[in-house]
Amino acid sequence: MSDMEKTAQAQFIHCMLIPLQKHYLLLPNSTITEVIPKATINQSSAKTTPWLEWVDWQQKSLAVVDLETLLAQDVEMVYPANKLCIIEGINAEADIGFYAIPCTGSPQLITLNASALKMTHDQHASEFLYCQIKIGNKVAFIPHLDSLEMAIKNVS
Repeated sequence: MSDMEKTAQAQFIHCMLIPLQKHYLLLPNSTITEVIPKATINQSSAKTTPWLEWVDWQQKSLAVVDLETLLAQDVEMVYPANKLCIIEGINAEADIGFYAIPCTGSPQLITLNASALKMTHDQHASEFLYCQIKIGNKVAFIPHLDSLEMAIKNVS
């Protein structure tokens, strides 16, 4: 592979576009461990906060983060999330092995470069939101995973 081909290839990133209730979530493909049907998960305890619940997963207690509720979006309290995206923690200080984000459909693998991303007005400024972008006709959140994982640690 020539240097030019390596440079062109390095400008692309493989991502997952995850459907939430009203928005999408954009994460690097490498952060998602697996996607599982929510029906196969048993809730382990009552919710401790409106945006966080715990479920049993692989004989561990797994935090399930409702990102839209955390960002104070106008979402239905109970919405038809039928899958859980299991995410591997990246913040060593938070020491969260895995956590999940509920989604309303199947995540879509996409490959993006800088020209495909258009920043939108950040109406939802939050310490948990790195930025908001537009991909085609879809608005996607890019979460601040470090802050999100610290919030999970502080609640648990």
